[in-house]
Amino acid sequence: MLAIIADDLTGALDTAAPFAGRGLHTEVALRVEAVSEALAERPEVLTINTGSRELDGNTAHQLAAAAVRALPAGTRLFKKIDSRLKGHIVAELDATPFKTALVAPAIPAFGRLVRAGHIEGFGVTTPISVSEKLGPHAARATIPDTLTPGDMEAALEAAEKAGLDLLIGARGLAEALARRMTGRRDATPADIPEGPVLFVVGSRDPITLAQIDELRAAYPLRYLPAPNGHLRDLQADTSPITLVQATPGDTEITPLAVSQNLAEGVCPALTETATTLLLSGGATAEAVLERMGITRFRLLGDCLPGLGLAHAGGQCIIAKSGGFGQPDTLRTIAGNILQKLG
Repeated sequence: MLAIIADDLTGALDTAAPFAGRGLHTEVALRVEAVSEALAERPEVLTINTGSRELDGNTAHQLAAAAVRALPAGTRLFKKIDSRLKGHIVAELDATPFKTALVAPAIPAFGRLVRAGHIEGFGVTTPISVSEKLGPHAARATIPDTLTPGDMEAALEAAEKAGLDLLIGARGLAEALARRMTGRRDATPADIPEGPVLFVVGSRDPITLAQIDELRAAYPLRYLPAPNGHLRDLQADTSPITLVQATPGDTEITPLAVSQNLAEGVCPALTETATTLLLSGGATAEAVLERMGITRFRLLGDCLPGLGLAHAGGQCIIAKSGGFGQPDTLRTIAGNILQKLG
């Protein structure tokens, strides 16, 4: 079994989707406490969300250690890291047993590359040093240039031949590994069902904001701004598309608090009538699903490149990281659903 340990839910899903889309039974534990329940399903790939991106380093270390302890002996490990190297990478690697690692956080298909040991490309204003973010673990790491999917596949093959025992990366490395494990070049897209869609956006990443602008310009929809995540005076509505967006409030609060406020506002008033929920921002996705009582689900694959789709409790769940996707990502999902609704 392959286990992917991620520090937020959107990362857990977009890294696991290449395996699910190529036919491997892929389970997602939304928290460390749900690992045993997910293991009971006997998955080929298990993704664990530690939910530690917005927490302190010590807690991140403890959660990563707990995730490792919950796995059966002999499990192959893939440490998912953010492709722009956010989060508590050193603390989590301190809790991960390994001798040598392949570190390949690039996503070439998304235009995010590693060249000369630095992340560059789409969404990266100034190149980011990979070794600096690894801290003392850089001494045990191989950090190859990965400018193309072919580079990624070659790096993975070389790492396996050299006996490197830990994979550290993001979606690009997951794609290469999924191809290698299954022999399938392409994944089968997961289908978005017909029915009302609820977009809940907590991320303030410029990439997501551009996606919202394009969505709102393309289609008439129910738009609900939520200052600091607070929704007020919800009225009954039959719109096929509802967009809830966290906006700046009168005071500054933490992203985690914004996410909790959003979850409180949309659950169950808006979530219970939606066929599909698209949750943007890892903390937002975690907060909404926790409020819905969902701790584990089976991942089916990508509905669009980089957007994992799962089913839970009779609903379709899509989670998107704030910094992921093209300007037309949200518009495309809305268009697909509206086309089915006629």
